Parts: sequence; C-alpha cells; structure tokens
Amino acid sequence: MHKVKVTLLPEKQEIWATRGEILSEALLLAGYILETPCAGHGICGKCKVRLENRKDSSLELYANEWQHLSMEEIQQGCRLACQVVLKEDVQVQITTSFREMLRKTMGVTVVGNETDFPLYPLVRKIFLQQLPRPTLEDQLGDWERMERGLVEGGFLPRPEHLEKGLQLDGEILRTLPAVLRASDYQVTAVLYNHKLIALEEGDTTSQMFGVALDMGTTTMVGALIDLNTGKQLAVTSRTNPQRSFGADIISRLSFGSQGQEQLLALQAGLVEAVNQILDELVQSAGIEPNYIYETVVVGNTVIHHLFLGLDPTYLGQGPYVPVVTRPLQVKARRLKIHMRDSGYLYLLPNIAGFIGGDAVGVILATSLYQSSKVQLAVDIGTNGEIVLGCAQQLLACSTAAGPAFEGARIKHGMRAVYGAIEQVKLGDEVEVQVIGSVSPQGISGSGLIDAVAEMLRLGIIDHTGRILAPAELPAELPKKLKQRVVEEKHRREFILVSGEGLTNQKTISISQEDIRELQLAKGAIAAGILVLTRELGITIEQINQVFLAGAFGSCLNPSSARAIGLIPNLPLEKVKAVGNAAGAGAILALLSRSARKQAAQVAREVRHIELSGRPDFQEAFLGAMYFPRNNKFY
Repeated sequence: MHKVKVTLLPEKQEIWATRGEILSEALLLAGYILETPCAGHGICGKCKVRLENRKDSSLELYANEWQHLSMEEIQQGCRLACQVVLKEDVQVQITTSFREMLRKTMGVTVVGNETDFPLYPLVRKIFLQQLPRPTLEDQLGDWERMERGLVEGGFLPRPEHLEKGLQLDGEILRTLPAVLRASDYQVTAVLYNHKLIALEEGDTTSQMFGVALDMGTTTMVGALIDLNTGKQLAVTSRTNPQRSFGADIISRLSFGSQGQEQLLALQAGLVEAVNQILDELVQSAGIEPNYIYETVVVGNTVIHHLFLGLDPTYLGQGPYVPVVTRPLQVKARRLKIHMRDSGYLYLLPNIAGFIGGDAVGVILATSLYQSSKVQLAVDIGTNGEIVLGCAQQLLACSTAAGPAFEGARIKHGMRAVYGAIEQVKLGDEVEVQVIGSVSPQGISGSGLIDAVAEMLRLGIIDHTGRILAPAELPAELPKKLKQRVVEEKHRREFILVSGEGLTNQKTISISQEDIRELQLAKGAIAAGILVLTRELGITIEQINQVFLAGAFGSCLNPSSARAIGLIPNLPLEKVKAVGNAAGAGAILALLSRSARKQAAQVAREVRHIELSGRPDFQEAFLGAMYFPRNNKFY
C-alpha cells in the first residue's frame, strides 16, 4: 500500500499516511485530535491549513471550501484539512486557528482532559564523564567502579538501600572492559528503573527513544517518541497480518488453539509486522534502532496472548480466563524485535475476558477514571470495547460486533482506503464523497452507516431494517430515489452508484443483507451499552459524554451513528471523537511512571461485565437490532 509523508510545519514533524487518505483523518490516526464542530464535513471552515509544496491546490477545491476561503487564501495554497486528499508527499503549514484545535495527544497531557502526568520515563541515560581509572591502589572491578560512579553521582541509591542492588543485563559484563577503556572511562549508562541495560561510549544522552504500539485487531499503529522531551517524532501503521487467519479475534483464537504450529504462525506474523513498523519509524526519524530502549504495547487480550505466544485456548472457553492480566516486561531479544536487544517490551495490563491493555489505554487517555460525571467510551470495531462510569466506578465489556464496520461481509464493502465511499447524502439525488476523489470502488463502514441513516430518514427502510417495495415507498420520496430501489434475484437493493453504460464504473448498492449485517454489528454495541447502564443503575440520559475511540470512531458521522442507534440518543455536543486513544494511553505509560502506576490501578479496579450467557444481553441485543423510533436509543 502506497504511503505518503506529511510534514507538519513549522515543527517539521513527520507522519505517514495511506495514499488517498483525508488529511484530517491521517492526523487523527496519528494521534491528533480535531475539535471540528461540523465533524469534518467542511461546513465550519475552522480547519484551515496551507499546503507549501503544492502543484495547484485550487484546482482540487471542493464547493464548500470556496465558501470558507478567500481568494487570497486560495492563492496562498490554503485548504480545509477535512477536504484534502493525500496523493503525494506534502508539507502542511498549520494556521493559527487550526493550531488551537489541533492539540497533540502524543505527549504528557492528553487532549481535552485534565490528566497531567509528569515526564518521568522508566528509561534514563546518565553520562559518567570522569570515572576514576583503576590503579594499583584502586583495583576495584569494572562493574563495581561503574556502580560506585552512579551512586556517588546521586543517580542511584546506595546498593544496601536497594532490595537486590543494582542489576544489569548479562551481556554487559562481556563488553564492559572494552567499552570503558575504548572511551577513556567516559561512558553513558542506560538504566531501566534500577537495571543497567546498556553502556555506550561517550555522551549519548540526547539519543533516548521509545515506541508506543497499538496492536489493533485490524490496524497496528506505532509512534516513535523522544523520551527526553516527550515529543512524537514519527508515526506509521500497518494492517494486522492476522487478518489472513480471520477478520475477528474469535477466528484467530480458534486457529491459535489448534496447536503450537498454528500459534507460532500467528505470533510470527505479528512480530514481523511490529518489526516493519519499527523499521519505518527509524527510517523516518533518521535514528539508530539501538537507541530505542522500550516499546509499550496495548491490545485486546487475544492479540496480547498471540503476540507473546501464550496459549489462548482457555480464553476462548467459558469462563474465558486469560493466562495473565498483570503488566508484563519482556526482553526485546526474546521476540527478536528491531530495537536495543537488551531493552524491554512493556505490555499494559489486561482487565479480564477480551478486555485488554487497549481499553486501559483508552481509560487513561480520556481520564474516565477521574471524571466526576458518568462518561462512556466506545471503541467501535470488530471487537467492540465499551467502558462506562466515573471516578467512583468503572464498568467494561466487549462485544463481538463483527467486521461489518470494516467493510467485510458487505456486498460492496471495503476498508476506508482510496476509492471507498465514505459519506452519503440523499436529497433529490444521491451524493457520495469518495476517498481520493476518484470513481468509487466500494463503500466503507462510515459510508454504509451514512447511507442506512439516510435511507431510514427518508422511509426507504423501516425500523426493522426492511427495504420497502417500490409500491410501499413514501409518496413524497423523489422519483429518482424511488427508481434506485430494485429487485435483484428476488432481493431488494438500493443503488448508490450506477455503472450502467459506463466503462470504468461498477454498480455499487446497499443490499438487504448488508443492512442485516449492520444491524447485527450495531445491535451488539448498543446492547453492550444498555447492559452497562443497567449495571451502573443509570439511564441513557445520565451519560454526560460519549467518547468515540479508534480510527473508525474518528471518521464516523456522529449524527448518522445516533440515527441508526449505534450510539445513545444524546445531544451531538456530548459526542466526541478522540482518535487513537489506546495509542495515546500507551504513550502516557511510555513517558510517565505515574501513568504506568495509574494504568495498573485502573486494570485492577475496573469491573468486567461478561455478556455471554446473560439473558438481559440477549434481550437487549434482540431489541437493539431494530432501528430507533420515537427518539429512543433503539
């Protein structure tokens, strides 16, 4: 898949995006939050950017951009970020008004919340400038000489004050004598808590990096972070290679439970993808991989187990018990990760069942754990994760929504890539917005939700999801829309894009089966939300804020999601897309010991609600598959 580089000016920060992606969505995926009142529809005009190395951006302006940009701005290369299709490498100058909205989650303070953790990573680098050389009068061993230098410099407590003394990676002793003498006893010690994990010649304190890795069921996102400053240096993403073993985690869990060979195949795919991500980050930032000392990983429990090669068998059988829930530190060399081999992978704790470290990351990034009011966080995807509550109590559950949101099992479905219909509006005719502004090749999950919401609004489908026969359609429905309801092999469809008589355009439609798949997916999410509200003893109306997490949640039209009953029927100002919140939580844990401690506490205190086998979930699910009536949730 072709990548394009986006350089943000004046900081010269680089992010990588898929060709055909919208600039605002690429920023969201990279961990930036866009507080656009119009939800990225180009209506508010507040996300102005200037393209520095453009060819002739005015030729690609959408109609709504002409309404919000002056002729002078257009001549300067100004665009609305939510309308820019990335086709090649580009430099983007962030305007003052846009900079106010574009606030990094990839740092110590999380966007839009009061969470503020001190910059205090577990990794430290200490330059020992004048270690005394050994003499006949001072024959202290090289290791003890190092330890004495760290203690006398005030960088470590005295050994007797440490439970196990200063520890070290075993490989260091092998190279220690040569490194000390080659550097004339001027070395940089790399500490991971109270363990020496590397010794480097000269002063390398400025080169200290870590990676935050969100291992999603569908997409994996990695961010390279400068541990000295907390700044993000590069971001990249890849499709999770395990998709070839099944779109959902249950399929992969079943395959991995068949035997050691199958489990190793799943693990190898993940390790290879992680290494590809790290290689891209290193290349993009122009650093040495040996200067990456820690990678913090978040993911659901199944992905967590498969990455570590842990037997997932009993996670897939009632009572759905994981091998481990506590946070783990794993040597990079054990999995052959492309970073300092004596460095560590740190995996955030799992909660229970399929609720893993990614949910913990979302809770950290959104500050749910310290909210005085009830808030809801929903990571809408193949494995939907839902967290509800406040500082007093947090509940979490997972729902098998299936891959419909990713375009799977949809007749003309596809992922949100070049050529996918991402927005649909029905009026006198059908209006579609296509990623890349090219001939549409299919429809993404957000486009499907838009289309169904519009069909529901105009009465083309009823609250049960049935596409009405032409004779049943409302009399006031425009004739051109009526003509788009067709029978195909005794099954009704609604034609979004007709390819009739066109050489390079295929017909793209919404079938009755597509609507049923969407009803199953949205019903699972909605039912999970309902069960949690009942467990917490509140009504839907008492939810003060809804956070839509993940890449899909960020490109979703909240109005359409509300219309089909995917999210609660609350005022839209209470619904907020928070981008890659799981990844933002991983960065917080990478940068701050306090955040890591908070993550462990959150994982212990969140109450997991297991939905399988619950009659009230089954009852809620049956009701939630219908579309809302009378402004109710379902």
